[in-house]
Amino acid sequence: MPGFLKRAEQKLLLNKPLIWSTRVHLVLYYGILYNLLLAGLCFVAPIDLTGYSHAPYWIGFIVIIDIIGLTVWLIYLLRFNVFKKYGNIKPLHALVTFLMYFISVGIIVLSAFVYPAVECIRANVAFGDEELVHDINTMNIRICQLEHKRLNTPWKYDTVAPVKDIKVKADSLPREVDYDTIVAPVEPAVIPAHGSYKLDTATFQDRLVHADSVVKLNDTMYLDYQTPDLLFVSAYRMEDGDTREKLLSSFEIYNRSIRNPPASGENTAIAKELLQLQNKYLNKSNSYYPGYGEEVEPGETTNGLIRKKYHIADISTSVYNIANKKDTFSDTSLGLIIRSFYYFTLVISLLVFIFRHTTVRTFFLSLLTGVLLTIFTVLIESLANGGFEMFIGSMIGYALLFFVGTIFTFSLAKRSKVNGILINLFIFMIPVLPLLVVDLIYELKKEQNYRQHGSYYGAEVEQYFAYAEIGGAVLLLVLLATYLNKVYRRWYSLPEN
Repeated sequence: MPGFLKRAEQKLLLNKPLIWSTRVHLVLYYGILYNLLLAGLCFVAPIDLTGYSHAPYWIGFIVIIDIIGLTVWLIYLLRFNVFKKYGNIKPLHALVTFLMYFISVGIIVLSAFVYPAVECIRANVAFGDEELVHDINTMNIRICQLEHKRLNTPWKYDTVAPVKDIKVKADSLPREVDYDTIVAPVEPAVIPAHGSYKLDTATFQDRLVHADSVVKLNDTMYLDYQTPDLLFVSAYRMEDGDTREKLLSSFEIYNRSIRNPPASGENTAIAKELLQLQNKYLNKSNSYYPGYGEEVEPGETTNGLIRKKYHIADISTSVYNIANKKDTFSDTSLGLIIRSFYYFTLVISLLVFIFRHTTVRTFFLSLLTGVLLTIFTVLIESLANGGFEMFIGSMIGYALLFFVGTIFTFSLAKRSKVNGILINLFIFMIPVLPLLVVDLIYELKKEQNYRQHGSYYGAEVEQYFAYAEIGGAVLLLVLLATYLNKVYRRWYSLPEN
């Protein structure tokens, strides 16, 4: 142990025994040092950014080390307990203790996110968003330029007409037709099959706005032409990027390549540029069965032949792997990551807090009671054909029952295991109680909308879930600082039976 840490521990022991007993200073020092060393190791470790992520293997290995570190920390906690030794307990004892536990557990849990964070950083440094979008567009354009003769086939089209008083909208939606199954690459091109549809005014206008090409036959009838699928290299998670250069649609690629094909003398330069991009992204290890499916099948479609010729499946998988690593901590997934970190840390911190403020037997009986009560509730409600809202309502009812049980602590003459179990289960229910209330309202509104309108949509309460989670954390901290500190101190000070 470094000298400065020994001096800090000596001062904490003499002046702040409560903080010293949590060993938060040791966890902070060794935890931060461990996370920094782990980050350095992840930065120098070889990572194939175009291949599949190795994050699950790293996380599994790190979790094992975290369990060992958590066990060592718990052993240190068992050495001394100010609360159980009837030490000088201050009004904010429960709050401060829980926060120290939360910080300590958070440092340990944080290490599981180090490798995904390093992988995300390395992917963003190696492949910029603009670069990735530009390369995808370039590969699609160059492939279409080289294969423009085979891809210059008749377009699929539908005859559409607006109808003001249409009653059934479902029948008006166009059916999906696979363009590849219509045009054979060997036989002469044939006119694709087409359909005739009557659309309501709103759907008709929306279709005209998004149509690739429209031919007006008369005042009430139009031909809606759809561009064949020319997006060979799939973008996957890059569709909604905030880049200056946007991903091109099939219609835009058609105008840049097939509608205005390159001169014959340009094919060599185009093929060379495409080969460089192929080598940049081609990773044969992305294939589960290397070489499988590369042979030409009888009656192979045009798109199928082109995809095999340019190894599109492997390249698209590489692009997806890169985008997946780059977006590990994007706005869409950051909320899930934060919630995962928060709830893992919260559950472990609450378990440690309860273990340190109750007897060992009561602690394990509380865990057993919680598990059995959950199984019993699910079983009863499944037999009664109750919905999810019934289960949530039962959980809220349990929380209120546990709270009432904590109130009786102040009227007991002897320490009761049942009362201790109720206190422990109540503290577990506090952080999720506001979330359960909002979820119950959400489920009830969904059922109400379904009965009135025949649809579950319209229950506009999803935005309140985040507020409920924050409210649960605040409620826990407030009760720890005011009510729960007194309840635990009263219960533990009572004489045993």
